[in-house]
Amino acid sequence: MANEFEPPRRKARRGDVKRIAFFAAKLLVTGACFWYASRQIDLSQIGSAIPRLDFRWAAFATLLVTLQIPLLGARWCNVVEALAVRNAQMSSVTMIVLTAIGVFFAQVLPSLTGEGVRAWLLVRLGCDWRNALTSVVVDRGIGLGLLVAMGFFILLLPSSLTALGGYRDLAIVVYGAMILAGGLGLIFVPTIVPPLTRWRYSRWFGTLAMDVRSVLLGSRGPTILGIAGLIHVLTVIVVWSLGRAQGLAFPFSDAAVLLLVLVGVTLVPISIGGWGLRELAVVALLGNHGVPPDKALLFSVCFGLTLAVGSLPGAVGWLVYSFGPTRPSTHQGR
Repeated sequence: MANEFEPPRRKARRGDVKRIAFFAAKLLVTGACFWYASRQIDLSQIGSAIPRLDFRWAAFATLLVTLQIPLLGARWCNVVEALAVRNAQMSSVTMIVLTAIGVFFAQVLPSLTGEGVRAWLLVRLGCDWRNALTSVVVDRGIGLGLLVAMGFFILLLPSSLTALGGYRDLAIVVYGAMILAGGLGLIFVPTIVPPLTRWRYSRWFGTLAMDVRSVLLGSRGPTILGIAGLIHVLTVIVVWSLGRAQGLAFPFSDAAVLLLVLVGVTLVPISIGGWGLRELAVVALLGNHGVPPDKALLFSVCFGLTLAVGSLPGAVGWLVYSFGPTRPSTHQGR
């Protein structure tokens, strides 16, 4: 009962302290991972390998990362349109700029910060908070869901990396179970949702499930899935190109497996943007296939830096673009 009568300012301070402590813990994990990696690797070898990088391939990979931003914006724009919450201010160009800003913040801060920034900017364009958050969650969920579906088939490819240190069969079972659960969920959403909407604490999840179903099975579903698939294919090419930059001749099947590891580790929310954890995972995976630890570490760091440099248009958008606050549109269909 005491918490209910706690002054709002004290509650806000408590929330700030928790967020700072959570960020500090993630930073500590990231630092510990890099410290552990540095003890296993001769850092002087990494320094000597940097001048031998083929920066033309690295520049090509960075260009592809930048070109993904308009595709991410187009996917989100179609999601907002499918949810019937788009207004006149949410033009395609504006949605791409918002996406670029979100991608930039996701690189320099914990990844969820980027999604929060996207939702906040959409609210400033006249969307209400519930629909803004729903659009971001649906957009991100579709991207991750399609990656899981692609991952299932990637693990069936004849790649030297698909063994995953002996965990390949387990990974296939987990991915298959997730695909089955997602498919059954879409089918039975009309049956599952009514009980959820009766309880205040689960009502939003029930509404979200209906929104996901309406987006995926609506007229814009194929376009959204097609854009999401193209984004993942471009990311595989990014991984392949960075391998070429280091003289690591990965076939596309190996690059696709590496993508699963790079993205999967990043989703574990215990480090800053996956840094540190990603490096340990890549060193372990590539080390089992004869790649020296210093080259594997350099590859992973180059991937992270490529994402960071490719997101810089979002910083420019944040500095020069004006998002004036507006009243929620009365013409929204929700």
